[in-house]
Amino acid sequence: MSPRKKPEDLAPSAVERAFAAVSASIITGEIAPGALLTEGEVADELGISRTPVREAFLQLQTCRLLTLFPKRGAVVASVPDKEVADLLAVRIMLESSAIRALGGHPLPDGVARDLDDLVAQQVVAEHDGDLLAFSQADFAFHSRVIRAGDNDVIEDLFTQLGPRLELLTHRAVRRDATSPTRLLADHRELAALARAGDADAYEAALRAHVQRGNYG
Repeated sequence: MSPRKKPEDLAPSAVERAFAAVSASIITGEIAPGALLTEGEVADELGISRTPVREAFLQLQTCRLLTLFPKRGAVVASVPDKEVADLLAVRIMLESSAIRALGGHPLPDGVARDLDDLVAQQVVAEHDGDLLAFSQADFAFHSRVIRAGDNDVIEDLFTQLGPRLELLTHRAVRRDATSPTRLLADHRELAALARAGDADAYEAALRAHVQRGNYG
């Protein structure tokens, strides 16, 4: 049995802090596409060394939020229209596959409760006007459905898409004040269909959800 972790061991690492800070700034639009970031500037702002920032930059490049240029820094990547369409198509494919993997069986009670909790988190975020928290809970909702399919490869692929999908959701809710209410209604419907194990209806509702999302 592994030793119980102390509270200080559970604190985010410097790499995680750098990743979270930079990705949040990109997702919210605080740092615009085309902006140049340097390891030194980010390290100074966060009060950490350059080494964890360098590792965070590498992770952000893997997520395609940054493009690295040796000895110069990193440029914030844009998300062209074709990439938006491709991202959403892959999201539908992976999520629908996860639901079908359940073989028509209803979601386990624990997963269903998790989805309800995530919808509740989005309700609070909408009330507070916290669009970043709303977007992060949005991705967590769909990620929880993916994990229910119990396919580690699909889960890894979806996790890698996470920051860009959060960016698309944040952009959608930022430009249209009615989007959060609409997305919440869709999530309640998706949770009910997943709970019932209706894969065909879930995929149809998911496609409609993506089309109504105004992610472009």
